[in-house]
Amino acid sequence: HEVRGPALYFVSSLAWDPRSRSLFYTADNNEWRDLCALDPATGRSRTLIRDARVGDLAFSPVDSSLWGVRHLNGISTIVRIPQPWREVSQVFSFPYGRDVYDLDLSPDGRWLAGSMGEVSGRHSLRLWEVERLARGDSTSRVLHDFGSSIPANFVFTSDGGAVVGSSYYTGVSNIFRYDLAADSLDILTNAETGFFRPIPLGGDSLIVFRYAGGGFVPAVIEGRP
Repeated sequence: HEVRGPALYFVSSLAWDPRSRSLFYTADNNEWRDLCALDPATGRSRTLIRDARVGDLAFSPVDSSLWGVRHLNGISTIVRIPQPWREVSQVFSFPYGRDVYDLDLSPDGRWLAGSMGEVSGRHSLRLWEVERLARGDSTSRVLHDFGSSIPANFVFTSDGGAVVGSSYYTGVSNIFRYDLAADSLDILTNAETGFFRPIPLGGDSLIVFRYAGGGFVPAVIEGRP
């Protein structure tokens, strides 16, 4: 299905619901962003919310809600969209100068992982407790300060014990894993051309996208330091 109004680098924000087998995506990305849902089996797409202004989608496996980030007047707000995904509710707005992006929810729905950029140009990988955030407590656990390098697309592993993502921390986009229990960051790859957007397969395997002359190529790697 074609995306109306694709974004420049990432085309669209995506989230997958395995129960209803719905692929949520954003359209009109250079304007006010519509929230849409696609049935991959039929190719039929429907618009759920027009001008939602929500991106960085994440799906909660616990209550089937969508989470995302809404930007308005320079303010970055985490929002929740409960099933049937027709209304947006505000969870927490960060002070001006802080931007949160690349959200993901843990398999048990307890934790929200995301990256945060500061007005100083520094970026960090953070963890919020969903219940506390819903009460207006934005206290977060800083997993790692990446300095001026952006931590991108960090997602939880299937057991919820770690998050994996990529960063140009070494000068080339490589894959990193943060072990939540051990409180440690490991680098999983040392690529010359870069790996992007890791997807845990279970065990030690990860799907990653490898950069090649013809575009991004899916590959499988071992998730070992």
